[in-house]
Amino acid sequence: MTASIKRKSLLNRKHNPSVTPLAAARKINMIKGTVGLPNLFHRITNKMGFGLTPELNAHIQSLSGADENSKILSYIDEQLDPNSIDDSVVDAQLTHGYQTLNKTRTQLYQDHQMRPDQSDIPWTTHVQPSRELFFASFLRATQSKKQLFELMVDFWHNHFNVYVYANTVPAMLVRYDRDVIRVNALGNFKQMLKKVTKSTCMGDYLGNAFNDKSAPNENYAREILELHTISAKNYLGHMSPNDVPLDNQGRKVGYVEADVLEMARILTGWSFNGADWDDYQNGAVSTGEFLFRSSWHDTDNKTIMGTTFSYDANNQKQDVNEVLNMLAEHPATAEFLATKLCKRFISDNPSQTIIDAVKDSLHQNWQAPDQIKLAMETLLKSNEFLTSWGEKVKRPYERVITAFRQLGFVYDFDPTKPLSIEMFWTNFSTGQNLFHWTTPNGFPDTKTAWLSASSLMATWKFMQWISRLRDDNDAIYNDILTQTISQFPNPNDRTANNLVDYWFERICGLPPDANTQDKLAQFMSYSDRDAADWAPSDRNTPIDITASDWPDYNEERLYAVITTIFLTAEFNYR
Repeated sequence: MTASIKRKSLLNRKHNPSVTPLAAARKINMIKGTVGLPNLFHRITNKMGFGLTPELNAHIQSLSGADENSKILSYIDEQLDPNSIDDSVVDAQLTHGYQTLNKTRTQLYQDHQMRPDQSDIPWTTHVQPSRELFFASFLRATQSKKQLFELMVDFWHNHFNVYVYANTVPAMLVRYDRDVIRVNALGNFKQMLKKVTKSTCMGDYLGNAFNDKSAPNENYAREILELHTISAKNYLGHMSPNDVPLDNQGRKVGYVEADVLEMARILTGWSFNGADWDDYQNGAVSTGEFLFRSSWHDTDNKTIMGTTFSYDANNQKQDVNEVLNMLAEHPATAEFLATKLCKRFISDNPSQTIIDAVKDSLHQNWQAPDQIKLAMETLLKSNEFLTSWGEKVKRPYERVITAFRQLGFVYDFDPTKPLSIEMFWTNFSTGQNLFHWTTPNGFPDTKTAWLSASSLMATWKFMQWISRLRDDNDAIYNDILTQTISQFPNPNDRTANNLVDYWFERICGLPPDANTQDKLAQFMSYSDRDAADWAPSDRNTPIDITASDWPDYNEERLYAVITTIFLTAEFNYR
């Protein structure tokens, strides 16, 4: 039996039923130079969630289907129906120190933005909701069984990006996440668009809350067209609106500068209570709730992309709702969303075939309550999604969350704990601290944007830190040692070769190549009894990783091996 065959057999040991044979890894199809193709379960769970764990691997194996392909399709069906998934463990953890997640819109505004008595609000109180959302997002991504749903929430937060420190946003971001993004993440785009338009966060961030007919504010109007619906691809500059071509259904194929100005006019008066100085003067109490200011609204007709919208005094929001309907239905919006979704889940350059398929689903079902779910089913069950790998890299957030999951890092991210606060600040250096992208286009979603040495090394240092994290009582926050012992209950099996091969295949979904295995196993086999004689020993000699004193450095070396795996290309691809 060759060494490579021995290594593959480690994951099939009968004493660990939570780890099953990884058939796809037995035939390594080399892609991207020297990086191999991981097993199917690993590929899919890293692309539609935050990675495979032994527990998730066992769950997928338990689903209906005669083979792995069928089981993956069953898993996709399950993930597309998040309401059917029991996430009570995570729900319970979200009560540990979290105080703002369930506050109403008015409570958030009056507790964290503008108190009824207008007394000063400390900075820590002002930003408390956004900080709690940061920790809740980490908790959900790490431990939720609704992996696809959490990835979709992250996607839509980037599509409808608001900067966390924009005036009212820190106080109101919990509500934006809960009542705007999460409730529509697999629902209907039109409904989400309308909720965004009436949200305190977006209204304040892009200035539409202060949009008065006397001086229309173009910021939000421009971004609705450029970033949220029709897309910059279909911006035709200063062309005359009359010269914009029509599609075969008579729609304008794009928009021009005049449409932006008309869009700004139609959005006048869409504000929130508290945006104007008078809202909290002479005993008035501001609430942060949506407020249509009729005196600010331009009531003349507006023509946007060839369609004229009229103001109705008996239905004052009709003109805006009608233009949002028009934008949500437009094929250019469906194509823009389809392209972004395919880039997120498949590659930076997805085929036009899959883009068209997702676009058609979005457009045909634009009024369906499960429009996004139907489009995602088309995407996730496509050959392009199921067979592609390595076309994307994990962004820092995904790297960190995947590492948490691989380490068995069961932590509630209680926002009152010093460790949670330390994680928040440590994560800054990775380049992707959630909700901290300052411009409305959201974090970049291309491979090249996340390959800088500074981001990679900062993220790796974060993962290295959490992999060996201890508190003052010397408690380990991860489950590495317990899981390793569970995999190798016989101490004689705890050799350098076995430890390296098991953890590499578990983290990356395939056995290490010969060079990587050689370097990691050599490091794992070092003996530190005598500093003058540091040298690798026999890699098939059992290593004591459980000693409470000498040689407890073997446990530390195991942590170092695992964090080194986190730095490999195999780990960082998705």
